[in-house]
Amino acid sequence: MSTESPLTSPAITRLKALLRQIVRVTVTDGRIFIGTFAGTDQPLNILLVNTEEYRLGLEENPDGRYIGQVVIPWKRVVKVEAEVSNESSRKHDQMYL
Repeated sequence: MSTESPLTSPAITRLKALLRQIVRVTVTDGRIFIGTFAGTDQPLNILLVNTEEYRLGLEENPDGRYIGQVVIPWKRVVKVEAEVSNESSRKHDQMYL
């Protein structure tokens, strides 16, 4: 059994590191949300602020649209990406977490 506090687990530490960072969230219907990560709620839905929504496809607006604050249900999340800081990218040589 782990003696680690749930508030200091590696997963929580990584989430805290993402606060106020720009993230890209892809959802099941193909939409992409790019915004500032503001946190999660109890069921782990993702809260983004200053968000833009993009729909990929021939008929869609490639510029996206500003939607401000959005809560994305965790069941709809396919992928969450964040830019790696310069220090981390030197260590891991990757673009996203």
